[in-house]
Amino acid sequence: MYKNQEGYRDPTAGKAISDAYKVSKHTKDALKALHDIASLLGFELVEIRDKKTGRTFRCSQKQ
Repeated sequence: MYKNQEGYRDPTAGKAISDAYKVSKHTKDALKALHDIASLLGFELVEIRDKKTGRTFRCSQKQ
């Protein structure tokens, strides 16, 4: 549960922060496809960056 600076529960801010860190289905699908292709070619996918938003996604080892 997210708490504000004074220590009170703040579910609205907590939900907003949580939603900001979620990865969209589109991005998850792209990561999986890229990981599979890289693995077939003997490469390891470490991270990718969204050109539109500038957000960087680190690729997990458990696929």
